[in-house]
Amino acid sequence: MGISRMLKMQLLGHSAIRDEVKRYLRESGVLEVTEVSFDAGASGAARDDSGDPESRLETAGTALAFLEPFAPRLSFFQKMSASPLVVTPERIADIERETPLSAIGGKCADLAGKMRALGESLENSRDLASSLEPWRDLDLPLENLSTEGYTAQLWTVQDKAADKHLEELAAKFEYGHFEEFRRDAGKSYIASIIAMEDQPALLEAMKEAGSLHHAFDHLAGTPAEVLESERAKWPGIEKAVEEARAEALSLVPSIDNLRILADHYRELIGLAGIEGKIVGTDSTFVIEGWIRAIDRKRIEKEMRGRFDEIELSFRDPVEGEEPPIALDNGRLSEPYEFVTTLYGQPVYGEADPTPLLAPFFVLFFAMMLSDAGYGIALSLLTGFILWKLKPAGGIGRLMKILFAGGLFTIVVGVLTAGILGIDAKSFPGWLQQFILINPLQEPMKMLYIAFLMGVVHILFGIGIRMIAHFRAGMYPEAVLDDLVWILFIIVLVPIGFVGILGGDAPGGLVDVCRKCAMGLAAVVFLTGGRRHKSYIRKFFAGILKFYSIVGYFGDVLSYARLLALGLATAAIAIAVNDIAKMVTGLPFYTGYVLMAVILVGGHTFNLAINTLGAYVHSGRLQYLEFFSKFFTGGGKPFRPFRSERRYSVLKKRMTDPESHGRSGI
Repeated sequence: MGISRMLKMQLLGHSAIRDEVKRYLRESGVLEVTEVSFDAGASGAARDDSGDPESRLETAGTALAFLEPFAPRLSFFQKMSASPLVVTPERIADIERETPLSAIGGKCADLAGKMRALGESLENSRDLASSLEPWRDLDLPLENLSTEGYTAQLWTVQDKAADKHLEELAAKFEYGHFEEFRRDAGKSYIASIIAMEDQPALLEAMKEAGSLHHAFDHLAGTPAEVLESERAKWPGIEKAVEEARAEALSLVPSIDNLRILADHYRELIGLAGIEGKIVGTDSTFVIEGWIRAIDRKRIEKEMRGRFDEIELSFRDPVEGEEPPIALDNGRLSEPYEFVTTLYGQPVYGEADPTPLLAPFFVLFFAMMLSDAGYGIALSLLTGFILWKLKPAGGIGRLMKILFAGGLFTIVVGVLTAGILGIDAKSFPGWLQQFILINPLQEPMKMLYIAFLMGVVHILFGIGIRMIAHFRAGMYPEAVLDDLVWILFIIVLVPIGFVGILGGDAPGGLVDVCRKCAMGLAAVVFLTGGRRHKSYIRKFFAGILKFYSIVGYFGDVLSYARLLALGLATAAIAIAVNDIAKMVTGLPFYTGYVLMAVILVGGHTFNLAINTLGAYVHSGRLQYLEFFSKFFTGGGKPFRPFRSERRYSVLKKRMTDPESHGRSGI
């Protein structure tokens, strides 16, 4: 549980089995290959007998990127449930021999460039036609708009300001002529004739008025003639696009082969990538790397049974080494590694926060979503996805977190009278007996609970740090920096509850807590500067240490979001119900149809937006208020050498048992 114990494995083997050992390590996916930690006086230069897989991968990838939009579209569920291609080494060799990769890649590149140029040409032509359309009745060649002394220019202004603008132009330019050519769709199209020397002043005046200048002087012929010419081009361009599209569609059947080849070249690149970390001579080679301790026995047994000419050794990390981090959690807490790794990896030897944050995360999520109806919907949706689609990786972990969050939300929603915004008085009697608090009616009580949850969460984080200090033999830090603060915060809780929140507590308890707080404050002040020799520094360090109470106070206030987001969910749900009721009076049953639409759409939106909010803010409480108390972070994730296939699955031999999935054979 927690962070896996790591071992440094060293493999010495005969050069004859070098490539076979590399392939086995890739298939097993348990060793993160590192540089060999001793100077063997041998070459570690890469041996690349595979040609140029990088350029071939680039060619295949570029061709796939072009062809995949032309392939038949799969629905979301088809994509989620699609099986990979199943191939064998023999079939890969046949595909590599039979597939003219360079020709296909070149053809795809040519078609992509041709279609891009045709698309830009068609778009530019249509834009030109659109800008010329308002001037089609202008019976004047566009190349003759300007002479030596005068220039004719075309403008577009908003029609509501056109009349005033024309008057101002006529008054400003005595020898100019301005005429409204057309008014359409809220715009006024104005033609101007102005002396050449007045052109800069006109441009400035038009700019101030927000006018758009149409520069057509590069065109020849009247607007109608240019329009006719441009539109005559469109069928030819569209035909050329369709011909290029047909050529692209003719290449679509090669997509599966391209995918298989892309995976193959990616594997070759991976194999070549570790060559630089292998030290070898003409007769021997050495591979070194990190492996999880729990994988040692299996790998040692398999490799000794498969290879006679190898020698394996294992050791624990030595001082100065930084082993990679492999998280190893149980089935219930493993999905929450998704939350931990979004923040960072723990360092080796540090506590894995995943199982520690899991119960708090899901409880805070439920308190912020806080509606049993939404919890049921969320659990059903994510449960269906997990059951039917079986997503893996980060998506699968996220679905498991949301599924657990939905279940907890059902419980919290019932206890806090939150069910689809329905008034708790309308609940049946057997359900009302489970209600402990109604946040809409008793928000302060819910706020007290939120703050109490925050105090527990923070104290738990400090407690984890205290245990880590004890285990490391740092007893002064464990007692004075951790235990004293835990006790200090505990005795401050009743004082703050009465003095700040206006709550009730036994007077004797508050008096005892005040006295204890004074004593603990003195301990904090007197020991806060214990690392300094100067009494002045000790004094100011003690003050700064004592000032940390402000930070803890701010941390506790952050948990008010548990109430705020819960109230937001309930308020939006009630608003949706009220809006739906308002439309029921419409005639011919349309009101009830509209009511159903509002209820489904409104509650779906509320579920979506508040699920996102609950997830984000629950994560924020972990990262800022919880992790800051004990979590160092900065570890390097464990990245074993393994297959990098994205589209296909490799069967070792043609005689292997039939595998599930599409056959590439």
